[in-house]
Amino acid sequence: MNEEELEKDSKKETGIRLYIRSVIFLLGLGLFIWICNFSLIGESYVKDMLAVVHRGYDLNEDGTKMGDKVGFDTVILGASHGRSAIDPKVVDEVLDTNSVNLCIPGETVKDSYYLLLEAAKTNDIKRVILDVDYQYYLGDQTGAGFDRAFIYYQLPWNSYVKWKYMIEDSNTLDVRNAISMRNNYKFSPDYIRENVKYKLTVNNHRNIHKLRETDGQGPYMGKGFYYIPHFPFNENFGDCHTYDFDKKVHKVPRKNFEKIKKFCDDNGIELICAYAPIPNESRARVDINKVHETMSNFFKEYNANFIDFNMLDSSILDCSKDGYLDAEGHMCGEFADKYSLVLSNSIKSLQVETCEELTDEIYGKVN
Repeated sequence: MNEEELEKDSKKETGIRLYIRSVIFLLGLGLFIWICNFSLIGESYVKDMLAVVHRGYDLNEDGTKMGDKVGFDTVILGASHGRSAIDPKVVDEVLDTNSVNLCIPGETVKDSYYLLLEAAKTNDIKRVILDVDYQYYLGDQTGAGFDRAFIYYQLPWNSYVKWKYMIEDSNTLDVRNAISMRNNYKFSPDYIRENVKYKLTVNNHRNIHKLRETDGQGPYMGKGFYYIPHFPFNENFGDCHTYDFDKKVHKVPRKNFEKIKKFCDDNGIELICAYAPIPNESRARVDINKVHETMSNFFKEYNANFIDFNMLDSSILDCSKDGYLDAEGHMCGEFADKYSLVLSNSIKSLQVETCEELTDEIYGKVN
């Protein structure tokens, strides 16, 4: 073998060693990140909710199976308003369904789409109830991607939905947040010990009664319904500010609603878009008639069932502030059950009537 061939073989061998070292480094880095994520980050209650969704039923507080059905045929999507407004127990009683509430505070229309895909992996979904809070449609949602990916992060890495989310939203992707929520690391020895112990023992006992959440008034009552006790009414609008009079739905929620509608159409899923009512005292402040016109016209474009319960006759549902936690429209539990009953009966009527045939006097303006 001549000198030139020896040099060529040496370079080839060096290249193989570098390749192997690179692979070992990446595997080691991945293992290190996994260890940090496992020990230094507490689990979001979103993971508990997804575990219940994939199991197909929730558990009672004593660990026994809730109900006699397996597999959710109705999925409720939306943000914090829907979480505290729609009680699956009431929906199931009226519509003979097995429903789960996947409304999560801060859940954008984009998040709703991917949660729907994740739920459909293990459930034969027949109906989607989409709580359409105007704040998530009439404002700019461009940045609501990976700047705080708390929903995305809880999707398992072996789920195609997680990879689809990452690829389709790469324009807003912060790779560091996609791989690790490093800003949430906590280094207290006591925290690490309790966190690891919880993760090693909780998997077979996940349910929505025992969610570890601290973002509201609570508690969860099973199947995703968030029961808010009656507190003194908060006159402030919190972080929603006043309605900014956008005259059309923003392009980001529009694009993601189109995806939800197409998925439902392609899979024979009935889609119900429901706008939960806000307090009477808040409606002038946000120009509710303008909101209704804008939202109604938007859903008409897609021939989507849309029920705006802000247009409901007060004799059917009294939306005074006594039934709410705040001016923004988060319902207290007792009033939420009343709304859930009206919502469920409205959906039941859609099975035998067209939207146009539902009268304003009974169900409000349905478009």
